[in-house]
Amino acid sequence: MDQRQCEKPTIALDAASIAPMYLQLYEQLRGMILRGELPAQTKLPPTREMARRCQIGRVTVTAAYEQLQAEGYVESVVGAGTFVTTLPLLSPTPPARAPSLSPWGRRLRQIVPDAASSTTPRPAIDFGFGRAFASLFPYDVWRRLLARYLSTDDAILSRYGSAAGFFPLRQAVADYLAQARGVHCTAEQVVIVSGAQQALDVLARLYLQPGNRVLVETPGFADAFDVFRLHGCEVMGVGVDDAGILAEQLPSYPPARLIFVTPAHQFPRGGTLSLPRRLLLLRWAQQHHALIIEDDYDSELRYQGRPPAALQGLDVTGQVIYLGTFSKVLFPALRLGYVVLPPLLTTPFIQAMSLLGRGAPTLTQAAVADFISEGHFERHVRHLREAYRQRRQALVAALQEHMGNAVRFSPDEAGLHIMLQLPPDADEATIISQAAALGVGVYPGARFHLTTPSGKPPPSILLGFSGLSQPEIEEGVRRLAQVIVSQNGHGS
Repeated sequence: MDQRQCEKPTIALDAASIAPMYLQLYEQLRGMILRGELPAQTKLPPTREMARRCQIGRVTVTAAYEQLQAEGYVESVVGAGTFVTTLPLLSPTPPARAPSLSPWGRRLRQIVPDAASSTTPRPAIDFGFGRAFASLFPYDVWRRLLARYLSTDDAILSRYGSAAGFFPLRQAVADYLAQARGVHCTAEQVVIVSGAQQALDVLARLYLQPGNRVLVETPGFADAFDVFRLHGCEVMGVGVDDAGILAEQLPSYPPARLIFVTPAHQFPRGGTLSLPRRLLLLRWAQQHHALIIEDDYDSELRYQGRPPAALQGLDVTGQVIYLGTFSKVLFPALRLGYVVLPPLLTTPFIQAMSLLGRGAPTLTQAAVADFISEGHFERHVRHLREAYRQRRQALVAALQEHMGNAVRFSPDEAGLHIMLQLPPDADEATIISQAAALGVGVYPGARFHLTTPSGKPPPSILLGFSGLSQPEIEEGVRRLAQVIVSQNGHGS
């Protein structure tokens, strides 16, 4: 064996580090081997000598050498010592160009911004939407339901769940939707997903091809726009007003494969789709053999009267796919939703789920199933409606007091946010920036619009109220009014 005696390697161990000494020594020696600083057949110092050099115990050195040997970096020869093995060395120079992306990957880079973490401090009064007021959730009940399965049900923990979801939860969802939303389905048509985005991605893979046309509301759910674009589809916007999507205009659009709508509470503008438009929408889908995706993202949160029955309940030809979520009424971190599929799409959807992701953990699903079946869900929704109704009333009252006719918004008493439509000459970005300087966080409406003929959507901002107290809402609107009213010269 061509043995090379190791010169004294430069080892610097940090006694204050949380990493064990043996691991620090192993990692430094491994790095030297991979960089070629310790060539093949180099003999490492004996464990006693290395321990003396590094001022550590011999047992620590032995543990580091054993780990190097277990991974193939060194080999021990009885009676001779420990030697670096012959390994192909990696080039220290990065490749001239990154691996080329697929068409899907290139579209992803164009659609999704870099996920760099923002260093902007959170504003003192943040009108962010989709946030929950933590104290409203019955965590004591939730902990008890989780503990029930953690302590008594080994079957839940010891095997993977169904790709379609935990069946008792699917049954509970089907029963709830029939009673509360007028949805016609069996438990077998319900599939549990990790939110609407996962459902949209699977549906796009199953039903859409690059070049297919998809119609969406504008303004509308921008994340849905991006999913369809990611799959190479042409996304076209259909306008909305206070009665939802302008379904009477659909015959003037070129044929489309699919249409995505939010009938119960249009996102983000607000408004409920009228019955004549619902029937026009269904007739259009029948004539064009198109699918309708009905996103019923917050129908539980309606503060006056009963929510309108789901569009799916009017469908007699199996062309409506219904999406729902628990995140708005339980807590956002739950990441749990469901999709109700026409019978012909159920099997392929579940097959796709079995390969692409099996949804939420079964433990979480089991707890939610009990939360519904034992009546906690219904009680919690009643509590939320009252709490959020008061917050929305506080927001509306403050807007009327401080801004008057300077802005307008949908009168629809539902949801967790208001889309504030600004005066036509207002500068959306400037208002957001000036509000931030006053410690108020509001969010641009532009991203929810598809490109208009003028290239510039009407100015608007979104005000979420679910994460704020009533005094914070009132103070935030007062500060925001200083910006909007003064910029546009409108009095209240």
